Amino acid sequence: MYKDRILIIDDEKDFLDLVGERLKLEGYDVTTAFDGENGLQKAKTWNPDLIICDVKMPKKDGFEVLKNLRQETDIRVPFVMLTVVDDFAKIKKAYDEEADFYVTKPVELASLSKNIRILLNLSKTKKE
Repeated sequence: MYKDRILIIDDEKDFLDLVGERLKLEGYDVTTAFDGENGLQKAKTWNPDLIICDVKMPKKDGFEVLKNLRQETDIRVPFVMLTVVDDFAKIKKAYDEEADFYVTKPVELASLSKNIRILLNLSKTKKE
């Protein structure tokens, strides 16, 4: 049976572990990356169904990852951007650059999980 694949890109190991384990328990296939550059490479090679990406990271920030994916690849999977900054300008920029959802930290895992299911279902509907 196919498991939806989720890539989590974040430089906070505790966050990666917490969210990754929660999503694995829910039946997703999960992989992680510790910075934007590594995350971008994994997105290109691992073929995720959804990407969760922090904004502020070393090497490439979340906006650079998103822009590169949308402009330089054919990867068109749901992209969830997260940050500790609840700033309207950053939220607007994320949506202008084609993020599908924007979440502020600390993340409520039940809410994040629900929104992931919605985004994955919408994505599958678009492909049909």
